[in-house]
Amino acid sequence: MAERANITPKVLKWARETAKISVPDAAAKVSVKEEKIEEWEIGKSMPTIRQAKILANAYQRSFAILFLPEIPNDFQPLQDFRKKGSEDLSTATLFIVREIQQKQAWISEENRENEVERLPFVGKFSKSDLPETIAQDILQTLEINPLDYQNQEPIKYWIEKSENKGIFISRTSFFHSHLIIDKDEIQGFAIADPYAPFIFINSADWNAPQLFTLAHELAHIWIATSGISNHITPNIIDEDKYHPVELFCNEIAANVFMPETI
Repeated sequence: MAERANITPKVLKWARETAKISVPDAAAKVSVKEEKIEEWEIGKSMPTIRQAKILANAYQRSFAILFLPEIPNDFQPLQDFRKKGSEDLSTATLFIVREIQQKQAWISEENRENEVERLPFVGKFSKSDLPETIAQDILQTLEINPLDYQNQEPIKYWIEKSENKGIFISRTSFFHSHLIIDKDEIQGFAIADPYAPFIFINSADWNAPQLFTLAHELAHIWIATSGISNHITPNIIDEDKYHPVELFCNEIAANVFMPETI
């Protein structure tokens, strides 16, 4: 007889719910009836060790966490700067946010313990400052020169410049092959930490919108507002869309400072 996993029922339920996975989907992953998942989540019966490991993997939680006596403190959800009426965050988005939060927290803690200096540009400004002022400071800090990238992809140039100043950039369009991150749901997010600022860009967009997303999230770091963004709309004409001063001034003024997104 298979050995049972003496997991904590409410922790198992919390793990499923925070992964936005339904009871039917959870049941399908371990080939049991839905009633069995419900039994496990109220403590009426227990899954086998193998079943519990499969569920932990599906929920993107460590197997050991299911044995904790109480629901653990999870990463705080990022502020939602998305436009009104946006869909609830999907499992793919929740997983990628959680994964990057874990990486960010680890790097930030390491940098603090090693007494790495704070990055002075994180939170240097606020929403009350002029967008043009913030834009110029970002360009100056990153050492952006529009003449430097005439023969290369602007998005790669901006990412390189950002990473050279200590900003971590992650760019993908999926968590894994079965969990695709919808670009209409999320285009990017920023974690404005002075020891390890992170930016995520959804690469499902083509390169020009990705560049606007990067501009948007950089501005959030400069005004120290961590959060998730979508529907970031370019506002500059085609022949000038990669000019940095106009990109930042338009992007910051039109999106980052709009009342419905802050």
